[in-house]
Amino acid sequence: MLPEPVETGLSGDVAIAPEAGPVWPMKNWAYYAELKRELETRGLTVNVLPRRPSLLEHLCDTRNHRCLVGGDSLPMHLALGTGTRCVTLFNCTSPWEIYDYGIQKKIVSPLLVEFFYKRGYDRRATTAITIDEVLDAVLSQLECAVPADNRIIAK
Repeated sequence: MLPEPVETGLSGDVAIAPEAGPVWPMKNWAYYAELKRELETRGLTVNVLPRRPSLLEHLCDTRNHRCLVGGDSLPMHLALGTGTRCVTLFNCTSPWEIYDYGIQKKIVSPLLVEFFYKRGYDRRATTAITIDEVLDAVLSQLECAVPADNRIIAK
């Protein structure tokens, strides 16, 4: 059960959650800007999720998109809770601890073993997953997604 979100007016096809916070800097994939440009050239509406003063606004932002792309972070959990398809990149944390509910595509870094649960920063961890792999996963998720305004949130 989720509370009623606070309307923000932010909506579109794809939401990008590029930041995971200062504790896990290697969760921040290096190619979000390039992914955004590539998706927009295909005519998709893409928004980078802004910082919000409340969780209820984050909840609205997430559910108002057909797909969320980001690391293992709060927006991913909100997407799973709202039934929003998502593509989640695992650069340094465990993909096995997250249940996908049939709506999540996990992309696991080929360097995960090297950076597993390390909290420092190494650029190689943020660049090991290719943009083509993420782009293909997002496009595949969008083929299965219902329009964001047709999704129902339980009160």
